Amino acid sequence: MRVELKPITKDDEPFLYEVYVSTRRKEIDSWGWSAEQIQHFLEMQWCAQQTSYRKQFPDASHCIILSDDKYVGRLLTENLPEHHHLIDISILPSFQGKGVGTFLITQLQQKAKEENKSVILQVFQTNPARDLYERLGFQVMSADEIYLKMRWQ
Repeated sequence: MRVELKPITKDDEPFLYEVYVSTRRKEIDSWGWSAEQIQHFLEMQWCAQQTSYRKQFPDASHCIILSDDKYVGRLLTENLPEHHHLIDISILPSFQGKGVGTFLITQLQQKAKEENKSVILQVFQTNPARDLYERLGFQVMSADEIYLKMRWQ
């Protein structure tokens, strides 16, 4: 398996939207909404997320994840003076569990180690990716009703 990162371009918007929808599909399907309601909600939430990311993380690196030349997800990171911030890693369901996320996160950890920095991230408490983060040595720094803030040192 070959994993690469490619900076996003405007042409990648439809794929990035597809990745976003894939991260919300299971949750939203349980709500009993019509297809039209779901589409409207997803488009609204997608726009809000993109706007929020641009405002909160203007200097972040936003990349498409490729595995064996196939578009499989997106990675959003920020290199700050005191730590690396893993803002978002989203992989299409059909490519999850194949080591792509593990590979990218361990690469980020290696870079942080070389720079004597930590890696921080935030994850929904119910997100199964939490298990991956814990396996990779991340520890909970703080928690609220929805999120865990985790750090790898």
